[in-house]
Amino acid sequence: MRRSVLVLLLLVLATATGARAQFPAEVRGRVTDRATGAAVPGARVEVTGGGIETAAAPDGRFLLRGLLPGVREIRVAAPGFGERRLTVQAENGRSLWLPVELEPAPVALEGLRVVATRTEAGATVLDRARIQASGARELGELLRDQGGVTVTRRGGPGSPATVSIRGSGAGEVLVLVDGVPINSLMSGEADLSTVPLEAIERVTVLRGAQSARYGGRALAGVIAVETRRPASGELGARVESGSWGERAAALSAGGRRDVGGAALSGLASGEWRTVRGDFPFAVPVFRGGGSAPRLNADARLWSALATGALEGVRGEVRARLEGVDVERGMPGSIVQPSLDARQEQRRGSAGLSARSTMAGTDWRATLDAQRQTAAFHDPAPALGAPYDESVAVNGFGGSLSAGRRTGDFGLTAGVEARELRFTSTMLAEGSPDRQGVRAAWVQGEWSRSLTGAWTLEVASTLRADRSSLLDGTQLSPRLGVSLGSPRLAAHLSAGSAFAPPSLADQFFQEGVQARPNPALRPERVRMEVEGGVEARDLPLGPVRLGAEASAYRADVRGMILWFPDFRFVWQPDNFDVHRAGWEGSALARFPLAHAEVRGGVAFADVEYAGPVLSGQVAYRPRWTGNASAATEVLGVRGEVAARYVGERRVAPGSALNTLDPYWLADARLSRSLLMGAWRGEVGLTVENLLDRDAAMLVDYPYPGRSWSVSLRVRRESHRTEASGDLSTNHPEP
Repeated sequence: MRRSVLVLLLLVLATATGARAQFPAEVRGRVTDRATGAAVPGARVEVTGGGIETAAAPDGRFLLRGLLPGVREIRVAAPGFGERRLTVQAENGRSLWLPVELEPAPVALEGLRVVATRTEAGATVLDRARIQASGARELGELLRDQGGVTVTRRGGPGSPATVSIRGSGAGEVLVLVDGVPINSLMSGEADLSTVPLEAIERVTVLRGAQSARYGGRALAGVIAVETRRPASGELGARVESGSWGERAAALSAGGRRDVGGAALSGLASGEWRTVRGDFPFAVPVFRGGGSAPRLNADARLWSALATGALEGVRGEVRARLEGVDVERGMPGSIVQPSLDARQEQRRGSAGLSARSTMAGTDWRATLDAQRQTAAFHDPAPALGAPYDESVAVNGFGGSLSAGRRTGDFGLTAGVEARELRFTSTMLAEGSPDRQGVRAAWVQGEWSRSLTGAWTLEVASTLRADRSSLLDGTQLSPRLGVSLGSPRLAAHLSAGSAFAPPSLADQFFQEGVQARPNPALRPERVRMEVEGGVEARDLPLGPVRLGAEASAYRADVRGMILWFPDFRFVWQPDNFDVHRAGWEGSALARFPLAHAEVRGGVAFADVEYAGPVLSGQVAYRPRWTGNASAATEVLGVRGEVAARYVGERRVAPGSALNTLDPYWLADARLSRSLLMGAWRGEVGLTVENLLDRDAAMLVDYPYPGRSWSVSLRVRRESHRTEASGDLSTNHPEP
């Protein structure tokens, strides 16, 4: 390990040794509409990961100052246009001229459920640059540092990872990949470890009651994942190696071309990852002490994605195919380890979406099909009889919506349907084998531009869901008001949401000391109230500041929790829970120093409301936090990030054996490279830098200090580069 780390450090730093004095460069350019040649005023132009940004002037021109020499990626985005990324070679004391043409591309996010065409107030958006800079391998690792979001993992890399938002259960958060839900029908939970990031363009975290827009499971929030679509021809590859036998490789290829006034684009990518997972862990003294390796913790993942799009002036058609195959061991707890238990998961999906504008009305339609399978088997479990269980789910869905805007008012309405067929050896005899979901929704919007660049927006949404497995109609209203300017914003919302009980909780086969509960009711938030404020990019001398804060009250009626009866037979049941809290975060960027500092803290009070149980619900930490600092010196970017998880109760209604809080810190070094027509990045990541013992769940320890090295290369067919001396009047169009 030491030799590998040393080799990578030498590789990262080699290009920085013997460097000459560094003089900032600058980039000048003009942003135009590719279709008309007209200027695009207000377009956002920024140096990816460099903390330098500006907005295009009314004539489309822009100026970026203070770029350190080296390979730099420039990101350009504007409402109504596709994002553009270009690579330049910044040189000592020189000026670059960079013309940028943007493709008209109205935003159209597809999926079974309603997806907004603009960013929700208070949402967190992680773009491609943030995803790559994080060094995260899959969705669970990416989200673990986000405020109000808690990721629970049962071990090291490759182990299952579920998500909680504001103290929710994992089955109360809806996870969508290109609009298609990946939550398991059996458990209701989404395994974030099965979502690799190589082909992901953007991840949006929506906190709070979202059923009015997304239907069931969106009780505490939504995580919307969008896959990439290329802006030009590209070819990329990545390889990675790390502790505990971790190896990974990924390939991607994409292209885009004009066809008769329309744009045809496509992307194909694949990823393979394997890990042995046999990290050593400290055995507690009262269990014998010493150290032992984690056995049967290996994992292997294959994933593939293919997307295509045909975009015209009046609309677009998109298609996608996805496949994920995961096989891993189930090592169990360190008290009752399982050396032979195995798990296989497979997910395949196909989707088709279309958008068209006719006579002033925006029409959208989607179709999707999905198949999920899972198998669990153990010939010699530590407790109980051998088992060999499986589940298979086939799902088909579609939606149709129409929207129209007149002046300050907009109205959109739609219908959706989904049909599911499933078989499982884990369900009791007589359990249902199908589910039908029908939904209709309507949303009205009003917006008004005020003086001083302020905009006032009001949105009201009502959704009705009917399921063949639930009684009655589930109504989910929501009302939101937001007031914003380019630098300041505030929002206030109120709404309700629900999450249906999972099939596993209702109908699984009764086992030793455990039984299902067919009488479970849907979990329900009757009235969530949330408010927040945000400040963006405020100048304070050489520093750019940002901050946001939000507070909420979202009591849950009938949260589904497991609890033993008087015979100590465990069974899921509905419990009323008081849920309230707040989140705050701040950001300071130092553009001239190429540095930034981030930090956040979240408080979630999730307490039993009934007379029998009291105190915080088990495994819901009241306090969580995160902090990070990043800088770039001589072309080498370094970042240190830390996250805090407060104490957790492990037993319902009891503070006995409460788990201690913990801090974990990670560090990452990366260096951009330019190799002819190729650009790349070499990186080193060290997780659990201080080698602390930690576990989110009792008897499921995390690994100690571990490392990984990676190399990413990419070639684009359209890359603009130019250079000129700062002291010379450089010719510009």
